[in-house]
Order: sequence, then C-alpha cells, then structure tokens
Amino acid sequence: MSVIKPFRGIRFSGNDISKLICPPYDVISGGEKDRLKKISLHNMVRIELPDPADYRNKYENAAHLFASWLKEGVLRKEKGSCLYFYEQNFLDHGKKMTRRGFFAALKIENPFKGNVKPHEKTLSKPKEDRLKMLKAVKANISPIFGLFHDKKRKIVNICSKLSKTKEDSFSKDPEKTAHRLWVVNDNKTIKTAASVLKSNKIFIADGHHRYETSWNYLSERTKKNKRISADAACRNVLIFLCPIEDKGLSIWPTHRVVVPPKGLEKRIEDYFDILPKEKFKALLIKRPQPLLIYKDGKFRTLIAKDRAVLDAAMKGKCRAYKNLGVSILHSVLIPDVLPENITYVKDDKQALRLARSKKRAAFIVPPTPVKAIKEIALCGQTMPQKSTYFYPKVATGQVIHSVEGRD
Repeated sequence: MSVIKPFRGIRFSGNDISKLICPPYDVISGGEKDRLKKISLHNMVRIELPDPADYRNKYENAAHLFASWLKEGVLRKEKGSCLYFYEQNFLDHGKKMTRRGFFAALKIENPFKGNVKPHEKTLSKPKEDRLKMLKAVKANISPIFGLFHDKKRKIVNICSKLSKTKEDSFSKDPEKTAHRLWVVNDNKTIKTAASVLKSNKIFIADGHHRYETSWNYLSERTKKNKRISADAACRNVLIFLCPIEDKGLSIWPTHRVVVPPKGLEKRIEDYFDILPKEKFKALLIKRPQPLLIYKDGKFRTLIAKDRAVLDAAMKGKCRAYKNLGVSILHSVLIPDVLPENITYVKDDKQALRLARSKKRAAFIVPPTPVKAIKEIALCGQTMPQKSTYFYPKVATGQVIHSVEGRD
C-alpha cells in the first residue's frame, strides 16, 4: 500500500516564478548555475546547488538562505494542507506534448522493500551530499518523480479538468517548457488521489538518490528519538506522481562517452554481429536492443549474436533487463568501467563531438521503455545508473516540503 497525503507546501510568493525555478541539482552544469544565479538573487539554484558564503559552508549557507527567504516573504508556507497539481507543456524533438500529475507527501518505506520500487543503482557520494543538504535545510527542495497506474483514469481526468482553469503559479524555462501549478485543498480530490495510490505500487522514475537519502535521514531521526509521531513530516518525502497512462511521458536515453577499455574489440568480435550505422534506427524495435558505437572515426551497429551471451553475462537478471541496450553495454562491453569514469550525455550529437575531441569512444543507446522499468523494478532489480532520462525534468522550486513538524 502506497500512502500519500496533502501537506503545507512552501512556495514562492507571486504568480510568475520563471526567474526563480531551476532544474534538479544533478543536471545543472557550472555554466548553467552561473546563468541562473544572474537571473535572480532568489533563484532556487542558490539553495539546490549552494556555494559557501562568509563563514558558512555551502550547506549552512543553503539553510541560511532558506530561512531568510521565509522570513522576508520570498517564500511562504501554505495555511492548510494541499495537493499540488502540475502541468508541463514542452517540445519533444519538435512534437508538442503535455505531461500532468501532482505533488504529494509520500510515506517513506525501505527502498529495498515495500511498494515504492526503484529501478536504478545509486552512488554513495551523491547520497552523502544530499543527506548533508537535508540535515541543514530540513526540507525537500526538489521532488522525487514517481509513476503509478491510473487504470480508471481518475487522476488523468482530474488533471485534465484543472488544466482548463486558472493556475496558481506559472513559469517558462530556457528550454521553453511551460510549467503550471494548481493548489488543491478540496477533500473530494484529496481522497480520490489517496485512494488511487492506496491500491498501487509507485515506480521511481527519477530521484533515486533523493529517495534513499530521505530513508537514511528518517532512520537517523528515529534512532535518536523512537517517539517521533506517526504524522511527523520527516516520515514523508516530496514526490511528483505521474500516471503511466499519461500521454506526455517521454523517456530519453543517456549516452556514454568513455576511454575504450582493454579487450573492447575482442568483446565486440566475440559477442556481437556488426552492422552498418544505418541499421541502428531500424533495429530499435527489436529485443534485445541494439547499440551504436563510434570509435576511431567509424560507426558500427552492434546486435547480440544470441541470448546465451546475455544469459551468461547477466546471470540472475530478468528478461526485461537483458533486453535493454544500456544493460548489455554495461554487462558485456564495459563491465569494469567505473561510473565516475563515464561521461553521461543526453544528446547523441554532443556525445559524438566529445568522443572526437577527447579521442574516446561514444556509445549511443536506445531509450528504455516504461514497461521495462516496471518489470525490472517488480523483480527487485536495478539498472545501471542513468539508464533513463525523463524529459523534461520536474522543475525545482514549484513547491517545497518541510521535514520539520507535522504534515
């Protein structure tokens, strides 16, 4: 049973928050951070990805800014508990799309058990960073992103009706994605949303590090104080929930650029049929998925010779896992390459430019289907890091969830 509830969100004052939102911390480059800081003294990047200031380290400075913005009225806390419905209008490779869902407070469960299902591996360093941030600011600044089934389309219909009404805040980001937010506090809608999720599993689409961090934070809090109330805010985490049935779900691949490891060519020869570059797109519908490699000035499309190869390299993994190009890449071609030695790039042309300039190999991977994410998560298995890129990212700064007090 997945338990969600309304909460007293913290939001920016005013309606147009275009200059105040930012992407999640893990996709902000140094140049993008500088640009966002120049836009406004109150852009959320100053808290989401903070710098040290005066005698404070970066986490202390984030906490100082957060408290100051609340005191000054830049941020304000909702008077009552609400759900926050959210819409993004965007272009996906030239196609107009709309994604809808809502923000809620989600009861935290053990990430490795229960009804909240991860699908990607996490790394210790980002979790350490986010835990320090959570301890300092005592708020979920950006949400995790969860998927759920809405077979009767109850949430889809609520979102559709709200989209025809005036939003409570709006914004437009540099990628020209339009963001709209509705604050909803009527009991009927809240009860409907809670009932839909009660009989559902939630599949984490994005924010695996943030979810595990919230579990670690809660574990620390309950060890120190076993009498923390059942409705304590620290027992919940901010989540954006999107129905799997929503027509605006778009998953992009994340490509890899690496120094070619020893034995790469032997592995290609032993385990793959080699086809021309032009075959890659035509084979995207096939299972197992193909890979496209650029190395030493030439392209090759790779397709596994037979399933026995995959079974041997991915023992104990489910069929959905073995079918994914990104899993095949990490299990067969670059199993010994550490994540910190991989450059992850969402744009294939950028990946190729980087490979050429650095004299490295670029691996172009197919997108991961939603169905595969669900199947792998239900098997209790996890894919390599950054196996999915849900586009667009949910903007940071739409609504914040405090982990102090009660929800």
